[in-house]
Amino acid sequence: MSKSNPMHNVEVIMREMLEIQQKSKMFVNMLSEGETLSQNQLILLLQLKINGGMKATEIADFFSVTPGAVTSMCDKLEKLNFIHRIRENEDRRVVNMVLTPDGEQKVQEIFLKFPQEKLTDIAKVLTEVNKLMKKIF
Repeated sequence: MSKSNPMHNVEVIMREMLEIQQKSKMFVNMLSEGETLSQNQLILLLQLKINGGMKATEIADFFSVTPGAVTSMCDKLEKLNFIHRIRENEDRRVVNMVLTPDGEQKVQEIFLKFPQEKLTDIAKVLTEVNKLMKKIF
């Protein structure tokens, strides 16, 4: 940090983080363009893919919504045969949501909208940013 203006780096960091946030929103908007599913439904499909399935409570925490809202979101995706519910044997109240083969296909289709080399570049840069952030936090 320069001694003349100790706030300079803070200002740069905030400006860049806000820009990343805006670009992330634009990316999600591009993913959902022309889709019949809502952005949250698309993001849920991606989260299920990344995590290999999620409990209803984890989904509620991720989206900061009520369990009832999760039920409604998942009902629609289940009707479309993109996800299915699996109840745990030990505790039947615990429900895991997992992608069906159709759901896996849908996730692939979403990303076919982008040139593969662009996705590779974005993935590399974001991985590096997160590695740096992990060193700090």
